[in-house]
Amino acid sequence: MTESGNQLLYADEFTAADQSHLAGLHCGDEVWSMAATEWINGSEALDSIDKFQTKVWIYRNSEEDNSIVGFSSLASTGWQKWPPPDGKRSRLLYIPQLGLDKRYRGFPPDPDWRYSNQIMEHLIGQAKKLALDIRDSKPPSKHVDLLTLKVHRNNLAAQKVYNRFAFELLDGFEDNEHLMMFHKLDLEG
Repeated sequence: MTESGNQLLYADEFTAADQSHLAGLHCGDEVWSMAATEWINGSEALDSIDKFQTKVWIYRNSEEDNSIVGFSSLASTGWQKWPPPDGKRSRLLYIPQLGLDKRYRGFPPDPDWRYSNQIMEHLIGQAKKLALDIRDSKPPSKHVDLLTLKVHRNNLAAQKVYNRFAFELLDGFEDNEHLMMFHKLDLEG
């Protein structure tokens, strides 16, 4: 891929009508990358939207360009034990899946504009907005302030990105080769 300069990504909420634009999306050949590609291209993303009110966004270079750079998703969980397996009953925000097209890894070279960083900034902003909406409309017992995700233990590049955004590993948790990470949302300002 050639890079002509720094570009701000456009985030659009994903719908079934967008699936035809995903034909060229390929997150990579690693197990976790193929799972991300399959999640957004198959029925899982739309099923998650329908069943769990998951929010899914696709990211483009421009409003005119149908080429998808990547996608992200955000859901609110039902009651979970946090931290697993024996923590107190809590509600959490969860990132079911996140993907960046392989062609856009490391682009643009300027970290302030890097697409992976832009996607994470948008996703964390949306998580804060959802947490504040829940705070305004639900009783305190249902409030959320943790954003969580599972990452494949061998996906070191993703772990590095998550660490950059203040995600921490949950010690002692592993689920089918996946580690749990969490981010405490700053809801005070």
